[in-house]
Amino acid sequence: MICACLRQGNNATVNFHLNNFTDLSALQNAIRNIPYLGGTTNTTGGLRLMRKECFNGTNGDRYYASNVAILITDGNPNRELHLLPGEVATIRSLNIRVIAVAVTNAVTVAVSRSGPFQTV
Repeated sequence: MICACLRQGNNATVNFHLNNFTDLSALQNAIRNIPYLGGTTNTTGGLRLMRKECFNGTNGDRYYASNVAILITDGNPNRELHLLPGEVATIRSLNIRVIAVAVTNAVTVAVSRSGPFQTV
């Protein structure tokens, strides 16, 4: 089991890194205690932080394992939009697989298909 979590509201923040938990119960408890941020939808900041902080060896990334991220969002990106295409290109070049999960009707299909995302 290896898992990291970050939040993307007005600013993206890491809740925990890939190497913080080895116990499933502790991981589940940590996930349950993540507060909802509200605010804007800083997808660009979240993706950048994921790439730099979560998927690196210091924080538990394994060079031999595929990097998969699940992006759960309640809105369309609305911060740093001019930087989003570059971040998407960088993520694609690193073969990071992003699965996007929209949890409201506010997320448009066109936006979810434009990123490095696999929609479900």
